[in-house]
Amino acid sequence: MARFYLVGLLVANTLHPIPTPPHISARAAIVMDARTGAVLYEKNAFVQKDPASVTKMMTALLVIEAGHLNRVVTVSKQAAATIGSSMHIRYRQQYTEMDLLRGLLMRSGNDASIALAEAEAGSVSRFVAQMNIKAQELGAFNTAFENPNGLTAPGHYSTAYDLALIARAAMREPVFRRVVATREDVIQEQTSRRQRSISNTNQLLYGFPGADGVKTGTTNAAGKCLVASATRHGRQIIAVVLNSDNRFGDAARLLQWGFSHWSTDQVLDRGEKVAQIPVIGGTAPDVGARVVGPVWVTYPLGDGFQVHIVTRHFLPAPVVKGAVVGRVIVTTIDQPPESEVLVAGRAVARQPVARPFWRWLTGFWRH
Repeated sequence: MARFYLVGLLVANTLHPIPTPPHISARAAIVMDARTGAVLYEKNAFVQKDPASVTKMMTALLVIEAGHLNRVVTVSKQAAATIGSSMHIRYRQQYTEMDLLRGLLMRSGNDASIALAEAEAGSVSRFVAQMNIKAQELGAFNTAFENPNGLTAPGHYSTAYDLALIARAAMREPVFRRVVATREDVIQEQTSRRQRSISNTNQLLYGFPGADGVKTGTTNAAGKCLVASATRHGRQIIAVVLNSDNRFGDAARLLQWGFSHWSTDQVLDRGEKVAQIPVIGGTAPDVGARVVGPVWVTYPLGDGFQVHIVTRHFLPAPVVKGAVVGRVIVTTIDQPPESEVLVAGRAVARQPVARPFWRWLTGFWRH
């Protein structure tokens, strides 16, 4: 049997409906809060589209997770001959993986993607298989890759929602986050030691307040695409626009709308005690129910949220520290509930049972 507690309440203000999102030209789009994953806006966000070079977010994520960024890579014939957008590497030149990563994310080098895939997996096909496995791990179930760069190919597709999930995961990596936020950098060919400057193709970095990534993409089949990120006052929002007539304008309007009309707040701290549960037959009368992790909620400005604590009516002793004893659920308008597990904050032993007098007496005479 469970007991229901309402420990916090902000009454939703129905007099302040969510403002209409801005008009955009993109055929598919999404706005997502990076911390909570809350979807603030979507337009055809679950429809399969050609992702073009925003594919390279996944390529970069796998390369960074592999952890070989100081390794020197010799450019193969296949990499040097790759068509489309390029960082202009040549056969038998040598670059560190870190410099190839810069060329991949900042200049959208298709050639860099092939060089990195070969270096990490031994072949492009094996690397692509890893990309598809990683997509499933991230919950991007409506995504399939056929190459590491986004060149148009049958069976190569994703959705605005899946690309937001991939961007959200990639932006947790400090190296990825640093590179995609960089406007200009220098790369060096290792044999000749020749250096050259590269600049970022993401125009939002040069003018939109708080812009810190992520990746552009363009092909004839996909149109102009952009995965964009901006952070203000510690709050990060991700916007994806696919097949847009004005990708930078669309993304800027969506990001601004997200910052202006939505809020993300921490409701509970990690380990915070939210309830006391009676213990039956224990050495202590009750035990505190503590939340496992921090609880955050995204909600429309002018509205609020409700915090519900659901726990056991009582706990029989013994109680193990860390045992699951309930759940906290946060509800708000226009978003799925956020929830987190509650655990016992300490152990409670079983109360010793007094021995009946006749057992004590029998034992006494036996000795």
